[in-house]
Amino acid sequence: MDSKRTLSEISHLFLSEMRQRQTGQRAAPPRVGPPKAQTHAAGSSAAGGGDIRSEAFAAAAESLETDAAQPGGAGHVAVSVVLGSHLADDPGQRMRQYARHLAAECGRVGLIEVDSGEFLLACFEAGGGEPTATATLEQLDGRKMSEALAEMSFDVGRWLICLPNPRSAESRQLLKMAPHWVLLTTAEHDGVVATYRALKGYSELGKPRVSLAVLGARHEAEAAAVFHKLDAVAGQFLGCRMQAEAAVRPVALVAEHVLLHCRAAKGQPTGAGPQWRILGDFLANAVVPDVDQGITEAAATMKWAEEMPAAPVPTAPLAATQGQEAMRSAVNLGGEEPIDEVIDLPDGSEESILTVIVSRGGAAGQWVQCPIKPPTCPQAVLAVGRDHRLVLVAVAGRGLSQLRRIGLAARWMNENRELIRMALPQLAIDAHLLPCVHLLVDQADVSAQQLGALLASQTVTVQAYRKVRWGQKRGLLLEAA
Repeated sequence: MDSKRTLSEISHLFLSEMRQRQTGQRAAPPRVGPPKAQTHAAGSSAAGGGDIRSEAFAAAAESLETDAAQPGGAGHVAVSVVLGSHLADDPGQRMRQYARHLAAECGRVGLIEVDSGEFLLACFEAGGGEPTATATLEQLDGRKMSEALAEMSFDVGRWLICLPNPRSAESRQLLKMAPHWVLLTTAEHDGVVATYRALKGYSELGKPRVSLAVLGARHEAEAAAVFHKLDAVAGQFLGCRMQAEAAVRPVALVAEHVLLHCRAAKGQPTGAGPQWRILGDFLANAVVPDVDQGITEAAATMKWAEEMPAAPVPTAPLAATQGQEAMRSAVNLGGEEPIDEVIDLPDGSEESILTVIVSRGGAAGQWVQCPIKPPTCPQAVLAVGRDHRLVLVAVAGRGLSQLRRIGLAARWMNENRELIRMALPQLAIDAHLLPCVHLLVDQADVSAQQLGALLASQTVTVQAYRKVRWGQKRGLLLEAA
């Protein structure tokens, strides 16, 4: 053998021998070369300085890369993880109710329900005829899952992932990867508390975009009140702000088509099934969907920013005189009433008055100050009384200028007392007791008619004060509350 033969010649001889072995004595097929380029094409290529087909492919590739780089373009899917397992009343149907509502609003919606031993793929379509279902495949077939997802992605613009068991390690990993969560809640008190408790458990997984969908609200104003309640406490206690979605209502003529239903066979391991890897790849291209702001500002403020009711204005002078005397008696402002004590005051500001009163009350064991501020009135102080009741301590301001803000803060405290109790378990707050308000009022304003309704309440304590000054010192005269 000639040692100078090249590798290509040796491989040619080897392949020729193999071909003869396979085909016997039959003649080898003739080799047909590529057709020669047309004259005008060659001329154009020479004139343009490149292959026209290469230029076309380059332009197409650049267009595809541009589409893929844009959110919602080719290769990107709008995905939301729906969290509703905390709802006591059939959470699976609640999630499907949200999917039907979404399909009626924005078109075809794909739903993926995944658990350790189950994978379900469905499509919700408005006017899609009768609901259809497929036979359950008793095997977690990763190939069928990938093919079904790829085929549906051509027709579905919005995807929902439902996790019946969000506490599992695989589900929590998907929650970390998801760019958007949809938190479902109901309008009643128990549903709001359960939703906040669930959000508190999810907060350690990160802070993606979170939107809130309210089910069972009687009208938009009620849905707005629930949203603002949860958004305020989530922002205050968890550092998480939410986005409002339109209230979820029952819809008709939306069909559910089950396209694939896989279930683990007996003995098949489910801990690391193929569904988790497939959904991980699916979420790698996920983007945040465009969430419709369904709750209007007018509906949002109907219950949340409602004006504090004012006391009725007496018509007769005698009634006015009697009302003023009753108010003066309630705050112990009679001419013969003894003054409790004089307190040193650093300056004459309302902030210093509140600081002095809260500090003295804490030192006397009257209350314990909370590290939480009401969002509608940050100047007020939230505390827990000796009877484990929530107390709001606030200064009404000159001319009762802060009275409306204090009223909103009192409403916020009353509506969220259960959530505050869960946020501060070390203080042993009794959420069954109605919170109370300790209101500090300047002596010049104690005869104002706006205080009539407050003094009639059993949960409001009014204490009058008067600022005095002697020499270079300032003091605060407190009347008995």
